[in-house]
Amino acid sequence: LFFDVDGMKAINDTHTHAAGDEALAHVANTLLGNVRGSDVVGRLGGDEFGVLLVQADQSAANGKGAALAETISSTPFLHDGTPLTVSVSYGAFAFSGAGEPDEILNAADRAMYERKRRAPG
Repeated sequence: LFFDVDGMKAINDTHTHAAGDEALAHVANTLLGNVRGSDVVGRLGGDEFGVLLVQADQSAANGKGAALAETISSTPFLHDGTPLTVSVSYGAFAFSGAGEPDEILNAADRAMYERKRRAPG
């Protein structure tokens, strides 16, 4: 799974970079708290995260991505006592252990952008 935090610049510009840092921590902690012990969560850089789901096919990955995105957006985090919400876009790409890591990550990234393009609004 490839996750991109939506509106990160707006969070930083409106609520300060400290709020942006808290948003990133919220996403990371939500991902970590809602995957199996065998799965791997990592920050890829900036406002992007990756999740490796062990033994998950495309359907399971899509379902887990949707569930994680919903959990992130439906649980506000507090910044200076004010609840703020953050949303993420995600893409999923299932692989069988074959392929180069960059190719796999790029496929998940492309899936995320395709999902963003199809999203209403």
